[in-house]
Amino acid sequence: MADSREHRHKKADVVRSFGSGPWSAPVVRVRGGSSYEERIQGPNSDKLKFAKVLCANCNNARSQPFDLAYDALASFLHQNAESVVEAGSFQFSRMYGKNWRDERRALAKYFVKSICCRLAEDGVCVPQAIIRYMDGSLRDLPNLTLEMNVNMAKYELGVHMRDVHGDGDGSLWLGDHQIIYDQNNDPVGTFSHLGFDWFNLDYQFMFTRKRGRANFFVGDSVRLERFWPDGFSAGDVARACQDCNSTST
Repeated sequence: MADSREHRHKKADVVRSFGSGPWSAPVVRVRGGSSYEERIQGPNSDKLKFAKVLCANCNNARSQPFDLAYDALASFLHQNAESVVEAGSFQFSRMYGKNWRDERRALAKYFVKSICCRLAEDGVCVPQAIIRYMDGSLRDLPNLTLEMNVNMAKYELGVHMRDVHGDGDGSLWLGDHQIIYDQNNDPVGTFSHLGFDWFNLDYQFMFTRKRGRANFFVGDSVRLERFWPDGFSAGDVARACQDCNSTST
């Protein structure tokens, strides 16, 4: 029975970025394709949760190892942002120790759980193979392609706000679901992204794909592509910052 609501963004990420709440200055959420801004008062707001698409046991006890593996990754990247972005890589063993292979698999399952909540909320049927992967009866990742990377525009924005304006707040986001069509214009999959601050996870979900892949399953060291979104380049944040470029009257 689906009676539990998973956070769209890990609660620990929300608290790390904006504090434990209640927030005297509400956090603003903007939905893609809309100018409407939602004011959110604290990290437990239902506006930060998916619809009821999981049972409570799956969302809590059964998936707790996945959540802990993700928390370790997010904390490590937050604490080591500058060195990781500069190197364009990190090592799982630095955050997980000798059991990094098992923890890496648990981390992948956290991402899969979050993505599947999104799929279910949007009315996309989650394949049985993914459920088998989550419960451990299927070893290889099916259906999904996952790629970690660095959004340099968001990294530059975070550094600018921290160093120039003393604002240490982070950012969290979920991209819109985009549909993939075949030659007959029939839907065959979806793609989107999620992340926090500068860390970005691109994902593609294909209905009929038998085996997926992840760019962080190659070994202990993960190479992170650093990219500038279309229309952005180095220095744009400072040039566009209204506070920096305003003139006093």
